[in-house]
Amino acid sequence: MKITAAILTALFLIGGSRASHAQVPAIIGTWKFNVEASKFPGPAPQAEIRSYRLTDSGVLIGVAINIDAQGRPSFLQFAAKPDGNDYPEFDTASAAKYLADGTAPARTYAEIRTDDPRKVHWIDKAGGKILSSGEKWVSKDGKQLSFTVDTKNAQDKQVQYLYVFDRTGP
Repeated sequence: MKITAAILTALFLIGGSRASHAQVPAIIGTWKFNVEASKFPGPAPQAEIRSYRLTDSGVLIGVAINIDAQGRPSFLQFAAKPDGNDYPEFDTASAAKYLADGTAPARTYAEIRTDDPRKVHWIDKAGGKILSSGEKWVSKDGKQLSFTVDTKNAQDKQVQYLYVFDRTGP
């Protein structure tokens, strides 16, 4: 009887663990830029690391640390829900301005759910005007994060980037 109870308890705990784990978005974790798998119309960043974490209230916190093609470091951070609303997005310059004089960032970030639980549509705006948008998705095996960036270049011509990242940690 004790063995049966122990087996049932173990099965319940394993099943409960899987159910709660399945609710965690696939993007949660740390990701390293894969330059060879990515596609850029110009020079690619030298390096980029991304981290996504989920708060208890369901807010996704995203941080990207980037070294551009010229070797200049920068960062990007947002905290958003996948509800289509615009949330403030900080970059290196806007964070410094906010810390210096309290000016809120002009940029916003929004995520919109799709029918695929591993994919979202995203939109970046500045002053209410769309700067870029695209889709962000995690591979079925959970080992790669990819996203497109649809934007206009300096000549006002539409361009698309494809970023691919490999999972490096939880």
